Amino acid sequence: MHPILFSFGGITVFSYGFIVALAFVAAFSYLSHSLSKSKERMFLQDELYSLVARMIVFGVIGSRFLFILINLREFMSAPLDIFKIWKGGLVYYGGLFAALVFITMYAKEKKIQIFELVDFFVPALALGHAIGRIGCFFAGCCYGRESNLPWSVVFEDKHSLAVVGAHLHPTQIYEALGNFALFMFLHFYSKKEHKTGAVLALYFMCYAVLRFIVEFFRGDYRGIQYFGLSISQATSIFLFITGVCIYARTRKNRIQKV
Repeated sequence: MHPILFSFGGITVFSYGFIVALAFVAAFSYLSHSLSKSKERMFLQDELYSLVARMIVFGVIGSRFLFILINLREFMSAPLDIFKIWKGGLVYYGGLFAALVFITMYAKEKKIQIFELVDFFVPALALGHAIGRIGCFFAGCCYGRESNLPWSVVFEDKHSLAVVGAHLHPTQIYEALGNFALFMFLHFYSKKEHKTGAVLALYFMCYAVLRFIVEFFRGDYRGIQYFGLSISQATSIFLFITGVCIYARTRKNRIQKV
């Protein structure tokens, strides 16, 4: 599509970095609005700024770290490319787990119930991820396999990370639409009476299924295969099982209005 949004003088603005920044802004705006409407506030508005900023740092580091591990051979020949994240190269699962580690530490420090805290953030996570995948589409990363379907796409920009000139599955759009649908579902579900941890559990299960299916249509390098499954598919299975376990655990908790 259009990996470079625009260039002015010696400054180049990449579409991926710009849209990912928009994703963070949208997710934060949603969280801020949700906090202002919440009857039981876990923290103040000013604390949200600091919390989200630190979570973003953990998420970016984690997602970049996993991407480097999967593509270690390429980075060994060009180590300075490790720092060029504005061009693309973030693995979502790495960022997700890093952010969850940070939230767990924060909850323990502030003595907040961990599942209650994570439930608050999960819908915004799905929203940000949906927008972020649009950035992937513009950059050409996370591209799909060749396809003759009517909605296949062709990347023609020489700076694109996708295979140029071939008809490909728009896997970035598949996941963007899936994540947006998941965001809408979680948004309305979280407004109803539910058991603490249920929002997180449903997110884990739904996203795991979405990612597992989309992986079959991906055409970029997927890392080492495990029993014919990509790293992301193996992780999705683990995530789904975790979601089921968390959901089963919530059945023992009291119903809580959020």
